[in-house]
Amino acid sequence: MVSVPDLGIEIPEISQIAFVVEDIDDGMDRFGNLLGLGPWDVFEFAPPTLHDTTYRGEEHDYSMTLALTYAGDTMIELIEPQEGESIYTEHLDEHGEGLHHVACFAFEDTEGVVATFEENGMPVLQSGIYGEVPYWYFDTADQLNGVIFETATNLEAIPEPDRQYP
Repeated sequence: MVSVPDLGIEIPEISQIAFVVEDIDDGMDRFGNLLGLGPWDVFEFAPPTLHDTTYRGEEHDYSMTLALTYAGDTMIELIEPQEGESIYTEHLDEHGEGLHHVACFAFEDTEGVVATFEENGMPVLQSGIYGEVPYWYFDTADQLNGVIFETATNLEAIPEPDRQYP
């Protein structure tokens, strides 16, 4: 049994549920056809818009294609890794496609949440800034049955999507 510290953090909402996929268009088709999700906003997370990226505590370049839509008030995200090793390529290699992380974007003190996770032995696995939107993924897979936790801030500054689908 894994020891789980009491972080004293209250999650106001689950803002996002995210899945890693091999092919973004195929993923959008499958989630759309089966669950009626869509339309999708598709983003290319790559330099120079994606910058200050880290992976497992080191500066590291990676890129990915994201597709976002909503189921009610919850954002559904599909992620197709592109260039560079990342927590997404790790997931595909170890588990194949599937549930990758849940996220909360509603914290009043996001940087304080980041510090609390790190101080309690759940370091940042991967981070970066997309435009002016910083994000952090934490090493929570042992505590949350294989699921990673993410937070981000300044989401209102996210750039316009590169395309919409369908």
